[in-house]
Amino acid sequence: MNCDLLISNGNIVTPEKTFPGYIAVTDGRISAIGQGGASMSAAREIDAAGLHVLPGVIDPHAHLGYMDTLEAVETETRAAACGGVTTLGVYILALKEGLLRQFEHFRQTFEGKSFVDGFWHLMVIDGITTSEIEACPSEVGLTSFKFNMGYKGPHADLIGITATDDGAVYKGFRMINRSGPPSLAACHTENIDIHLMLRDELIAQGRNDFAVWNESRPPFVEAECMRRAIYLAESAGCPLYIPHITIAEGVDIIAEAREKGIEVTGETCPQYLTHNGEEPARVLLEHPACACVNPPLRDKESNARLWEGIADGTIQCVGSDLAPTTLAMKGDDIWNAPMGLGNTSELLLPIMLSEGVNKGRISLEQVAEICALNPARVFGIYPRKGRLAVGADADIVIVDLDKEVTVKTENLRSMCDWSIYDGWTLKGWPTHTVLRGRVIVGEGEPDALQPGQGMYISRNDIN
Repeated sequence: MNCDLLISNGNIVTPEKTFPGYIAVTDGRISAIGQGGASMSAAREIDAAGLHVLPGVIDPHAHLGYMDTLEAVETETRAAACGGVTTLGVYILALKEGLLRQFEHFRQTFEGKSFVDGFWHLMVIDGITTSEIEACPSEVGLTSFKFNMGYKGPHADLIGITATDDGAVYKGFRMINRSGPPSLAACHTENIDIHLMLRDELIAQGRNDFAVWNESRPPFVEAECMRRAIYLAESAGCPLYIPHITIAEGVDIIAEAREKGIEVTGETCPQYLTHNGEEPARVLLEHPACACVNPPLRDKESNARLWEGIADGTIQCVGSDLAPTTLAMKGDDIWNAPMGLGNTSELLLPIMLSEGVNKGRISLEQVAEICALNPARVFGIYPRKGRLAVGADADIVIVDLDKEVTVKTENLRSMCDWSIYDGWTLKGWPTHTVLRGRVIVGEGEPDALQPGQGMYISRNDIN
């Protein structure tokens, strides 16, 4: 038997088990998986002795720009690929004209510059994007829609978000119900009215420090809105995905809903597993505007409870909430800074390996489940993506669980010139990233391939 790529002598990781074996790749798809040694020839072979072979990471939560929805696609997808990510779930902000009229522009921009594949979520921000919900699945293969319940006021006005009240959200939920699977809603859950009231009080006090952002968006505003979104989704018969859960109570809210048979999936992010306001990263103290992230960093109790939620299967996905910014873009005013904690997609897998697997919080098999299989299933790109299986796209990451690297911002591939992980030593790093059978990162460094190998993944073309 001949193949294009052979990964031999590795420890193959699936959500069910890990076993010594090999993976053969032909024409961009996995053509064989076996235990022990392989008796075949290959155009290229990677000896993965002593290493582990996992499905390529699916990061379901990425923003590739601020006002221009894809302005940073080249740098941020290159960075993601170096971290073992092969597919991004990209939030598309289709200003003024909606998505359908601009779809080809977005697709050509993405496919012309991206290093990894991507499926998209439409940000439902106004009447136009709301009206496109039922057409998007059949016309462009987009089946996930984000509702921004946590946005009114200055940030919403800047972007043009208007469809955030409960009536607009419920209307969208009903449209998704009519569309049927795999369509679903994603919902940013914070009680924005309480935030705006607290914001006014804190600004009047002259506050502009790191801690003030959490004080303006305390944990209960997230908990209240989570419960409200779940109730509205249940009433509309709409599957719900809640991204970037930050609070300990959020794990219990998801568990309670699932016990009642409500179709809801919870996601958290690496930063909410590792960082908190009790021991803030140095960059957040030196540059408080960098702490402008919605929802905010919480406390140590929430860090621990979210890890427990992953371990027991309540939290089913981990996404980075990648939001590329520079220190200059962040500026000095926390109240008017662009949102986000920079590029955490590049470090998503190293954090799950270092702080999760190597510290005994979760298993390696669980990493394969929450970072690949679950997001693929939730967002309708399985079985093409998300699992090491014959016939699936050959999206593969090889990792060295013993490799230790001290994170330095200048060594990361993002446009971001700051990182909350600067100075952290992480144990467990990817060595190779394979996208549809092409080695795009080898020995931790980008291959000589040029940007433009990434593809838009239509949910109408999954097999």
